[in-house]
Amino acid sequence: MSLLPVHLLNSGSAFAEDAYEEARKEKLAKYVFIFSSPYDTEKFETTPHAHREIKEVIERVTNNKIYVKIHDKGIDGTGSSLTNSVKFNQSQGALLSVSNLVPRVPEFDILNIPFWSSGEAEYMRLFNSVLWDRHVMSKTQRFKLKILMPYVVGARTATSTKKYGKLIKTPEDFEGITFRIPGSKSLGVFYDLTKAIPVTVRWEACARTARKGRYDALDPSVAGLFSGPGDLRNELGIISEIESVYDGWVAIGNSEFIESLDPKTKTQFYDAFREIQEKQLKLYENSKKFCVKEFAKLGVKIYTPTSKEKEALATAFGHTNPAWEAVKKNLLGKDALKIFDELYKVARG
Repeated sequence: MSLLPVHLLNSGSAFAEDAYEEARKEKLAKYVFIFSSPYDTEKFETTPHAHREIKEVIERVTNNKIYVKIHDKGIDGTGSSLTNSVKFNQSQGALLSVSNLVPRVPEFDILNIPFWSSGEAEYMRLFNSVLWDRHVMSKTQRFKLKILMPYVVGARTATSTKKYGKLIKTPEDFEGITFRIPGSKSLGVFYDLTKAIPVTVRWEACARTARKGRYDALDPSVAGLFSGPGDLRNELGIISEIESVYDGWVAIGNSEFIESLDPKTKTQFYDAFREIQEKQLKLYENSKKFCVKEFAKLGVKIYTPTSKEKEALATAFGHTNPAWEAVKKNLLGKDALKIFDELYKVARG
């Protein structure tokens, strides 16, 4: 599919003209880049997926040598199925959660140790560093995958359901509550440390099970909570922005496709993603403001813990807790503690 400007979607003749132009551009292009995403292109106000920017910037920067098709709304699958789609070059690129790369590259799960790289600046410093590339990102190459850019989408929260309705801001507030958690071993360790009762609930079932009171709290970012399936935003009580772990997304590409580009186009392709990354940050800032405003209309409170409250959480559950030593060694190997300390210094700047 091609991305058409919103104002053309209501005009039959304009749509036909634009479709003709898109077909012409595709025919003249030297390469076609299919970018697959689980998100709806039209919901850019709440989800900073940058579909339009990916198409516009890549085509412009490469002088239309690369034609971009956006396959949105999960038509090529979601999560791990998108990873496979890119690996086998059915899609040349995709947007997915970092957690979908963990089964292939377990080292990525180091991100889910809480309170060490959970802010935007820390997360971006880490992803743009030589150390992170050497110890983690480069390991995607054996699966024919290349990280094209990290997305800025916000950190994980501690959010009560409407049925539970209590503020979660101290270490003691976690104890004994039923917490819906994602499928990450590191996050499992985190919630064990909190003495919460972790439960596994499929993302698409979160709204329905919240209504039934199956769990008390969950942890997506503000944007993730607002755009969650099944009108999840209507089932929330209080969002506490504890910033435990960054809710990381990435754009990935097929490394064979990238290597097939002629040298000039390959350079332009990478330049395009650097520009897209800057634009995506603005999209996130706008979507966060929009979500906060809409949550206020719904009566959902958003609480920002004080620096003292965050420090108490980090002291209780963060990377200095002895429980993380085995996790670090399991993920980063025999020199794990030294490597992690170096990564920590990079993230902190």
